[in-house]
Amino acid sequence: MLDTEKQTTKKPALILQGKRIMVLGACCSFGRSMARALAASGAQVVVADSDTESLSQIGGVVPITLKGTPDEALRRIGRAWGEARLDAVLNLMPLRHSDKIDLNIAVLQGIVQGFMPALGARDGQIVSVVARPEQPLDVATGAMAPALLSAQAALAHALRRDGIRLNLINVGENAVRPARTAVVGLLSGTLGSVSGSELRL
Repeated sequence: MLDTEKQTTKKPALILQGKRIMVLGACCSFGRSMARALAASGAQVVVADSDTESLSQIGGVVPITLKGTPDEALRRIGRAWGEARLDAVLNLMPLRHSDKIDLNIAVLQGIVQGFMPALGARDGQIVSVVARPEQPLDVATGAMAPALLSAQAALAHALRRDGIRLNLINVGENAVRPARTAVVGLLSGTLGSVSGSELRL
């Protein structure tokens, strides 16, 4: 599935040159893959997760270790971050905790509350990635996308005036490459200036 599949990436054009992007939940294999792809596209990449050792193995990035619950850690880091440059947050926590709906909604709120000054100053965006369950009867994982989409819709409406966009990428099995392409497309603006949308791959 998305969290365990390993792929190699071709060197993309530098379409993210000058952007600073945080990859949250970067220690899953898709997170490591995305960190490399974003850096290869010219972005300055900050990776955040609770696994300090795994973070240190991701090259060419700035690591931040999340201490405590992820939502509280994000609020603390966001307060310290202030209005320093941040163009986007790629939220991969739904891949790390695919059955914890309350945690992932709290994480989304933590990103917004912690990093609103930085993201609002840059017309920034938050892109969350969720994987569809491999087993049709996996109700908790299957409910993740609708729950996050509902939370995102409310936040997107409220934050539109602040220039912050929120989008969700819902990924099925064997869709690593399209997911990577969609993430880069949203972050670079080549897919347009959309907010509150769900891309199903």
